Amino acid sequence: MTGIVMTIGINDAFVRRALLKAKERAHDLTALMDEIGGIVVADVQHNFEGGTAPDGTPWKPSKRASGKGGKTLLDSTRLMTSITHDPSSDQVAIGTNLIYAGIHQAGGKTGRNHSVTMPARPYLGISPGAETEILYAAQVYMAEPFDGGRP
Repeated sequence: MTGIVMTIGINDAFVRRALLKAKERAHDLTALMDEIGGIVVADVQHNFEGGTAPDGTPWKPSKRASGKGGKTLLDSTRLMTSITHDPSSDQVAIGTNLIYAGIHQAGGKTGRNHSVTMPARPYLGISPGAETEILYAAQVYMAEPFDGGRP
């Protein structure tokens, strides 16, 4: 290189510590995955309360809700309140252990002799609003090592 050269290095102890802390945080994302799981569970519960899929599409009303009143999939709230999350260092599992949960999510044949066709009423997923919250949570999580200021 000819002319003038400026060299920039990571010699500052604060910057070095912050980068090492960021590297550690990126290696084990359990705390972030736990926060993301909480965001998605709250979003899923919002889907139940609004009777909509994560993309905002309204669910087809159930016969019970249409006939007796109330909201679809909220007769006992058992399905909605069973949604949990389980974080690990690089992912979070979100779901329920209720055996009938899948038929409500995906739809399909059910009942005696599979004589009833249940429409899909997707509740699991990530809405645009939850996606924004997740991205913000990730930004805050990774920025934390740099927010401490100089000693």
